[in-house]
This record gives sequence, structure tokens and C-alpha cells, in this order.
Amino acid sequence: MGNTSFIGYVGEPDFHDGSVLTVEQTEDSVRVRVRGASGKTFVAEFTGVRDVRSSRPEGMLLYALSELRGQPPFRRFVFANSDEQDEAALEIDAERLRVYEDMV
Repeated sequence: MGNTSFIGYVGEPDFHDGSVLTVEQTEDSVRVRVRGASGKTFVAEFTGVRDVRSSRPEGMLLYALSELRGQPPFRRFVFANSDEQDEAALEIDAERLRVYEDMV
């Protein structure tokens, strides 16, 4: 990536070539449902959210979920769009991230 603030990839490896299904935001949390390349559905649950920057994220084809350096105690998470021509984007600054399989 060449970005010195890049920490690493987070979440399920199945996110690669997956897609964002929904983004649900409350006062200090965000839940992002992702359908992985295998067809499984996952939830990335962010808590202690300070900021969300998004542009039509639903339907975005993902390259990966990355963590970049944030201003402590916050961590910056970027849902990297696989299609460089598509303007869809989602970035979340939060204290915590938990990823789990959606059993619904």
C-alpha cells in the first residue's frame, strides 16, 4: 500500500472479494454486514465510534478491511473498494472492532 500509516488487514480473510450489504449506525456504534466471497455473512461491529465517513457503501465490492493509524484511543478502519473507478467508500474511526459470523 505504500502508506506509512497502514497497520494491517483485519476481519475475516473471506472479506476479500466480498461486498457490503448494510451499514447501521447508532449514537456510538456501527454495524456493517458483509457477504464474504464464500457466501457467508459477517458482521463487523465497531464500538466507541468517533467518526464515520461514507459514500454509498452498500453494494461496494471489497478488496479488504484495513486498519490505519488513528489518533489514540481511536483506530481508523477503511473498507477498501476493489473497484478503483467506483466512488463508494466507508471509513470508521472507533475504539474497538469485533467481527463475527452473522447467524441470521
